[in-house]
Amino acid sequence: MEIKILPNQVITAHRDEMLMDALVRQGLSVQNVCNGKGTCGKCRVRIIERLPSPTERDRKHLNESELSAGIRLACAVVPEQGMTIELDFVDNLDRKEAALLGMKVTTLDPGVEKVFLTLSKPTLADERGDWDRTLDELIKVTGQNLVGSSLKVIGKATEVIRADNYSVTATVTDQEILDLEAGDTRSSLFGAAVDIGTTSVAVALVDLLRGTVLKVVSTENEQTAYGADVISRISFANESKHNAALLQDAIRKTINRLLNELNQATNVSLREIVKMTIVGNTTMHHLFIGLDVAHLAVAPFVSVCNRPLEVLAHELSLDLNPQAKVFLFPNIGSFVGGDTLGAVIGAPEVLEPGNHLLIDLGTNCELFLKTNNTMLACSTAAGPAFEGAGITNGMRARKGAIESIRLSEQGVSSQVIGGQTPIGICGSGLIEGIDEMRRTGVINVQGRIGDPDGISTLVLELQRRIRGTEKGNEFVLAYGSDSGRDITLTQKDIAAFQYAKGAVCAGIKTLVEMAELAVSDLDSVILSGTFATYLKAENILNIGLVPNISPERIKAVGNAAHMGAIRALLDQHQLAFAEDLYGKIRHIELGGSATFSDYFMESMYLERLEEERNDGN
Repeated sequence: MEIKILPNQVITAHRDEMLMDALVRQGLSVQNVCNGKGTCGKCRVRIIERLPSPTERDRKHLNESELSAGIRLACAVVPEQGMTIELDFVDNLDRKEAALLGMKVTTLDPGVEKVFLTLSKPTLADERGDWDRTLDELIKVTGQNLVGSSLKVIGKATEVIRADNYSVTATVTDQEILDLEAGDTRSSLFGAAVDIGTTSVAVALVDLLRGTVLKVVSTENEQTAYGADVISRISFANESKHNAALLQDAIRKTINRLLNELNQATNVSLREIVKMTIVGNTTMHHLFIGLDVAHLAVAPFVSVCNRPLEVLAHELSLDLNPQAKVFLFPNIGSFVGGDTLGAVIGAPEVLEPGNHLLIDLGTNCELFLKTNNTMLACSTAAGPAFEGAGITNGMRARKGAIESIRLSEQGVSSQVIGGQTPIGICGSGLIEGIDEMRRTGVINVQGRIGDPDGISTLVLELQRRIRGTEKGNEFVLAYGSDSGRDITLTQKDIAAFQYAKGAVCAGIKTLVEMAELAVSDLDSVILSGTFATYLKAENILNIGLVPNISPERIKAVGNAAHMGAIRALLDQHQLAFAEDLYGKIRHIELGGSATFSDYFMESMYLERLEEERNDGN
């Protein structure tokens, strides 16, 4: 049966599947945090034609105004012939782009260049083959012993050299010919840097001749249709080879969609992209290239490959020059991947003399500690709360998301991305909102929302915003219009955040203790991640996201992992440095650690944390 997706797409749904299954199968963007179990309530679609009656799932997660407006959960809709639906697409704010466009490059040595050649024409006295003639001239001009190339490039030599009167441009590395083009094309040489996050993916288009970032685009990782975090995706992949292939296809489609978006925005031909660097955690790395993830989630948590990899674009079905070199950063351990090394390359201050802690905040949070004596790294399963997933009205940082909140006697004032009516809350708004609720007494240090009648110090306007539900109290951040829904923080939302922040803080304390340091010995705490750029030191200290240190020692550096991928794209020596570095970092596995468990329990409170454990030592 055919279903129309506004504005102009038609898909086919099978009779034995739900609407969610059909959307996921077609690679359409729909939030699916709970993998279709009906518990997250995120997969909202608006049905224009053939609107079904609300199901129990719909009524559980949607209010009456949403139901009346035709909103339904895709996981609860049985497709019908002639159904017309509208997906909840919201334009992404270019936060990632803003964080990267201004980066400065100190060294421009991408390891790939274009060489223009004017070839002599064949004669009876010079009957060398077309490829031999090209190769001989290239070796003469460059002085390099270039011998490697693919049969595809060799095969195109005859047509290319004659297309512009024996003028040809060769794209070369220090040992290999990647491509041949007719005429002089030396003015264009491009690369792409990719950050594969668990929740979102970003691709930067980079001019390799001028060392500038031309455009950055990002979107939700299409793998989220099969699970919100790495553990759920590993579980899904382990169910069958077909499932593993679905995950691989999903991330490749995500990257290709972004590449084509870059092409449309810049008019740079994808065939002109001849180099790509990729960072991502170990699970994302394995699922992308098709490696087995079965042993990542069980002790002793063994990956297939940690070493840096170099492959060709066509081997990964990527929409760029088929012979483009694709470099994947090395992994450090089971859940500490190339994105951590990318962050170290992107924030080199972490390697300066002294004790420096790098925190890459995300669904899978990585920690890197450098002291004068050692380098340690670990990961904590923070979960998707920082990215907005798993939060009732959570969303990524895009238009309509509340990003900043202030509570006062007048009520709640908020800053919304895009300056429009709020439709949800992103990670920075979540953290500031919880700190404000703690400061004003809406919640206590245990994270419990109080009974408005029992909080004598709470101003009336804030008391009115606390209301009871079957699942506990909730606090209204923004009232919806007649057709919209209220934006709230529930008791469950706060608990999800406490779990995430507790895991991060416990990981920090464990790592510092293993390095035989106290938190007070840290010279800096460097926060990485686009989301971290918008956090205030005061908020994260107040709620105990990081241990209690001087706010002057906390620094946000933007998406350092993606910056590292861009630096490696522009300077081949950064890749060599990453390869050398990964062998020197000691990976710490927190699973089963009694120290981590102890710290985790005491890190759940929403208050400033002590610098050291008070155990009498």
